[in-house]
Amino acid sequence: MIPELALATKLERHGALFAARQEAKRIVEALLFSSSSPLPFVKIRQIINQATSCTSRELLTLIQELKVEYESQQRAFEITEIAEGFALRTRREFGPYVDQLFGHRRPERLSQAATEVLAIIAYRQPITRPQVEALRGVDCSGVIQSLLERQLIEAVGRLETPGRPTLYGVTKQFLEHFGLKSLADLPSGGDQTSKEKMELTFEA
Repeated sequence: MIPELALATKLERHGALFAARQEAKRIVEALLFSSSSPLPFVKIRQIINQATSCTSRELLTLIQELKVEYESQQRAFEITEIAEGFALRTRREFGPYVDQLFGHRRPERLSQAATEVLAIIAYRQPITRPQVEALRGVDCSGVIQSLLERQLIEAVGRLETPGRPTLYGVTKQFLEHFGLKSLADLPSGGDQTSKEKMELTFEA
């Protein structure tokens, strides 16, 4: 093959790869823009692979490139990792303007009792209601029911003791609610109690 033809073929192949890469990046952007909740990485790759072959490493690179592009272009939104998935969120500094759009709607706050119980479950899961009550010293049945209804906690099994009490743990909705990538992102260390740690996370 003559040098000119070889170069042209190489450039054409490079251009096709670049076009496929850009298309995959646009698909990722469209998925994140259209989803009202964090998208699992596996789901994103499943949809992307319908259009082009993309390894897990390549997809992670594409998502990271989008993050960098949004940052360098000073866009009003960013890609965040929440609840073991990816989400497109408005940057924090634009929060006051978004609040005006929704009529200064304030997010519903957890009560002190709910915060305490939720913190205990998050840091000590799996845990039963009697174990939570032993730590708090008061009945927690109503609070636990409220947290179940909010889908912040869920039953994850039963303790193999007489009566087989239900074991509780936090949900993916909990991670999303508090803006956490995973339970590993829960605050730790220091002299703060679990409740105080949870309050700090909630207010962040």
